[in-house]
Amino acid sequence: MKKWLIAAGGVVVIAVFVVLNLLRGGSKVEVQTEKVKGRNITQTVSASGNIRSKRQLDVSASAIGKVTALAVREGDRVEQGQFLLQIDPTDYESMVDQLEASIRSGDAALEMEKANRAKAEYDLNKIENLFGQQLVSEGDLRNAKLAVDVSNARVKSAEENLIQQRATLKKASHDLREVRITADMPGTITTLNVDEGESAIMGTLNNPGTVLLTISDLSQIEAEVLVDETEVVYVKVGQPAKVTLDAHPDTSFHGVVTEVGNSAVRSQLGLGQTSVDFEVVVAVEDSIPSVRPGLSANVDIEVATVKDALSVPIQCLTLRRSSELKSGEEAARTDSSEADTEEDAESGDAEEEGEGKAKDEIEGVFVVKDGKAVFTPVVVGIAGSSYFEVTKGLSKGEEIVSGPFKAINDLKNGDPVKPVKKSAAKKSSK
Repeated sequence: MKKWLIAAGGVVVIAVFVVLNLLRGGSKVEVQTEKVKGRNITQTVSASGNIRSKRQLDVSASAIGKVTALAVREGDRVEQGQFLLQIDPTDYESMVDQLEASIRSGDAALEMEKANRAKAEYDLNKIENLFGQQLVSEGDLRNAKLAVDVSNARVKSAEENLIQQRATLKKASHDLREVRITADMPGTITTLNVDEGESAIMGTLNNPGTVLLTISDLSQIEAEVLVDETEVVYVKVGQPAKVTLDAHPDTSFHGVVTEVGNSAVRSQLGLGQTSVDFEVVVAVEDSIPSVRPGLSANVDIEVATVKDALSVPIQCLTLRRSSELKSGEEAARTDSSEADTEEDAESGDAEEEGEGKAKDEIEGVFVVKDGKAVFTPVVVGIAGSSYFEVTKGLSKGEEIVSGPFKAINDLKNGDPVKPVKKSAAKKSSK
């Protein structure tokens, strides 16, 4: 009796397993599919920064004093040579007047020294004649020669003094001219940091002077952006770019990379983390209405393009462990051997996963064959905004599982699938 019950129980268990397997085999996962075909794929590097004029001039104070006249306002258009502002010239005019008076006095002193030298030379000539007639002593002759030498030295000193005073006058005259500031280039006043009555400070070797105003040439605009160190290696001078501004969200402007920085820009992100970026300059070739330096800009740089590349949607690409792709007894043997080393490899796997996929994970897509999802390893190339380039593993025309994401994430190699339209799949998932 007991043996009969055991046998009956075994039959029931086997029957349950058979029914479950039949049910599982009969249920198909509803998925969206897509044909593998050629597409033009463009890989882009995105970065953000600000708009600036290609050429701009900061006008600083070259003289110290109060601003007594201001002829421009921020936003004004100016031409080269146009008067901008003036610093109080009183002290500089006084210095020029004093030096001019000193030079006139020096001229008079030089003329007097020249006259003294002429008299000394006349006396020497007279003494030499008398000495020839033995009417004066040799000492008188030496004194007359010494008087001429002294006169020559005084004339030389007066001349050098005049040279020095004229050089000082030249600098003072230059300083006086600097109090009247004019535009060195045509452009627009984009920054005005001073008003009438305020003081301007002249810069020194270690301390820059007051930047009174900035003139910008708005006919040539650039976007200055920071590109992450992991992506800057793909950026080259001459690559095309698309520039968008927060001020013009519905319009994009064509640009070209003109500069790629070599020096890193490091920024602290907190908790000991540092961001390393590189400055990239993109020249905007289209005209931007109402442009102003400092506007926020977003740039998409086209770093690579492949024409008619075999491609798959980005969401198709998934990872599977190699053990999941093995069948039956081989998978059991693999699981048994891996169980012994699982604890030792756990930290290593976690570290690998932090950097990318684990060592035993394979990148691939699910190809629909005979109503089943077959995991197929692939090698991908560049990535576009929506598609990956596939360089190995697929052929044109193959049908792949393209969604939904949850289905791709849960699929196992060999699962039966039912292709449905996108709208139907969304309704089913709900």
